[in-house]
Amino acid sequence: MSNLDVVGLNTFFYYNDLPAATTFYKDTLCFELVMKLDWLSIFRICGSGHLGLVDKSMGSHLPSKEKPVRFQLWVKDTKAWYDYLKEKGTNPTDIYVGKILHIKTTSVLDPEGYTIEFCQWLTEWGL
Repeated sequence: MSNLDVVGLNTFFYYNDLPAATTFYKDTLCFELVMKLDWLSIFRICGSGHLGLVDKSMGSHLPSKEKPVRFQLWVKDTKAWYDYLKEKGTNPTDIYVGKILHIKTTSVLDPEGYTIEFCQWLTEWGL
């Protein structure tokens, strides 16, 4: 099975205004921009996990008004992210503490409405 190992991942979001999205992820969330083309920005989120932002003029999908996606980032301290997001001028949701899953989360919308959730697991897998 060693030849079938997954060595990284990249999720792609599609944008009408790629420069605004790129600025948000670079300057607001401070993710590392590892690749930049006119129509594509790729950010390292952690380790070998990446997020690709694609301009509406390219890619295999088009931006849509509805965003049935939640990009969940696992973090050590939800409150620290909440405070940081407030300081950066975003409007994070109030911190939510789960009753079924033992998690603590806050979320923010990116410039075109994708939900970015910062999730702290309070127990292993929230169970």
